[in-house]
Amino acid sequence: MMNYVSLEGLSLHVSDLEQSIAFYTRIPGAELLQHRAGQFARVRIGTGYLHLVQLPGQKRFHMEFDAQNVQEMYEQLCAAGLPASTPKKHPWGKTDFRLIDPDGYALEFGGMEAPSAS
Repeated sequence: MMNYVSLEGLSLHVSDLEQSIAFYTRIPGAELLQHRAGQFARVRIGTGYLHLVQLPGQKRFHMEFDAQNVQEMYEQLCAAGLPASTPKKHPWGKTDFRLIDPDGYALEFGGMEAPSAS
């Protein structure tokens, strides 16, 4: 089963557009929709959109992706050659891990544990 993630929409300033396109399009479910070399790209990831804009002076923050199956997403990203931190389960029921893109942006993939049936 393919494990997709959802991102509503976000624009990132990147230092090397082609390198960023190569990175983000290896995420399972990602698709390059638009590309103007050296300027702009639009990538669909699940039901959301990521806009990559080649501009100097990056801003640092992390993005959160909701994964249907965190462990499966971790395995798919590692298989695609994208090194990620080991998934960590938190006391509040969320399991997540992080991946760092070529410009140093942190991507957090996570999901909440389903409540147990009583």
